[in-house]
Amino acid sequence: MAGKKGAAGKSLEIVAVEKMAMDIRTVEELYSDGMPYELERIENEIRFYQEQAGTSLIEMGKRFIRIKKHEEHGRFLKTIENVNMSLRSVDYAMAAALKFSNSQTFANLGASKMIALSVLDDDDVQKIAAGGDIGGMKLDDIDRMSVRELREHLRKERESRKHDREVQEKAIAQKEAKINELDGQLRYLPPISEEEKAEKAIETRLKELRKDLFTNIQLARLYFGKTLETIETATRLDGVTFPQLEKWAREEYEELAGFNELFEQLDDALNYINPDKGDGERS
Repeated sequence: MAGKKGAAGKSLEIVAVEKMAMDIRTVEELYSDGMPYELERIENEIRFYQEQAGTSLIEMGKRFIRIKKHEEHGRFLKTIENVNMSLRSVDYAMAAALKFSNSQTFANLGASKMIALSVLDDDDVQKIAAGGDIGGMKLDDIDRMSVRELREHLRKERESRKHDREVQEKAIAQKEAKINELDGQLRYLPPISEEEKAEKAIETRLKELRKDLFTNIQLARLYFGKTLETIETATRLDGVTFPQLEKWAREEYEELAGFNELFEQLDDALNYINPDKGDGERS
């Protein structure tokens, strides 16, 4: 099928191609400065002028800061009008000067990226300049990003930080509310009497002594058992006679006899603290 006809009987496709070729010639005549079209060289030139733009933004910002410090607000606004800039652009320039004037690295990123980065805190700026990252984004990443990508990354990082801050503030608020609740409960509790304090002190001491009691009872059982085993072992020796056993144990009789008195004292003590379990009564 033949293409549609345009002016002078030419197809619209041919007209479009001729127009594009003429546009390229026009662009080259107007903007090439006599240099041939080389994509890589032109990209490097763009980077150069980006750096110049970044440096220019910082230098303008420095000068606006000086004027603002020296002049009244009305005269400062007059200066902005005289140099034909918007107040917003001036604010960006001053922010760039305050945040990035100590680092040529940021100036090399260009004006647009510096304006985007001006939302960062000073600590974040210093962190990036020192080789650190903000939300996984380092200086090399910023350099490779488009301005649009950089703004989107910064927006997501602000939202993430806002969420983290809200979670942290919520946790702190809950903790403070719990502390206030406990404090209120304690405030309205009746004061502890001296008798109650003394009773609690005794209970604490008894709890400590119970550990010693348990340990000593277990040790007594162990050594009584071992004593009994020793005696029984002696009585089961082959050929042993009663006179031999009597002679063997005679030296320990006095020590063993002393246990009778200990058992009586223990029995009295047990009856005192638990009279229902024995025959004794409290004195």
